[in-house]
Amino acid sequence: MKKLFLSDIDGTLMNSRKEIHAEDIEAIREAHRSGVAVGLASGRMHAEIRQVMELLEVPCYAICQNGADLVGPDGETLRSNRYDAELASAVRAFTDREAFVPVVCGADGNYVTDLTPRAEQVGKRFLTPLRERARLAEEIADGLPITKFSIYGKVPALRELLEQLRARFGDRITASFSDPDGIDVMPGRVDKGTAAEALMARLGIGRADAACIGDSFNDLAMFRACARSVAMSHAPEPVRDAATHAADSVADALRDWLAGA
Repeated sequence: MKKLFLSDIDGTLMNSRKEIHAEDIEAIREAHRSGVAVGLASGRMHAEIRQVMELLEVPCYAICQNGADLVGPDGETLRSNRYDAELASAVRAFTDREAFVPVVCGADGNYVTDLTPRAEQVGKRFLTPLRERARLAEEIADGLPITKFSIYGKVPALRELLEQLRARFGDRITASFSDPDGIDVMPGRVDKGTAAEALMARLGIGRADAACIGDSFNDLAMFRACARSVAMSHAPEPVRDAATHAADSVADALRDWLAGA
């Protein structure tokens, strides 16, 4: 029976220094050799996920930008979701506040209106350069394809913003913390879980034969999609509580699952 293993990247497979432990790389390679389909599920865009795939030297499916895009190992886009211009403009205006660094994400780039020192600091966490677009608001209104908004700032202010976003836009958006100091705002019903379900349907793999691992709130939908969900041991308590298992590493999670533990 074919199986699917999905791994989050940041804080799960890759640490804050953008390193992947050799043990995790070997465990993923071993799983691939045994016939397991491997997927990387991340808030990052495909160009960044592809860099991780190159380090693994394993052909992976990619759930990009929290489910906005589903991309095959050969680079073919299998599923795609974008904001409509009206909603994207409204979300951009609502989150454009002095307290935050708002990053506007497209399929092939991450943008800011002004590359301030604060924005440059945020940009260091990406694997591709943050781009400045002075007319970003006008371009969004004119239909620039947008996949998500990533908002960075202090946690109390972000929690308040998250509540305000949900009250203002309801189910027209999907919003959650994706970093300790950042939230992602997606179009409604776009998340890692719906993308995981689409991938399982495409591969003919049932929920019972799918496992995943993650460490943050944007992984919860993926946890619900897979029969076996693993939270990293350092994940916030609500994330650990939502998972069926916990592990210290991707290698531990993967080997325990394949061993039937």
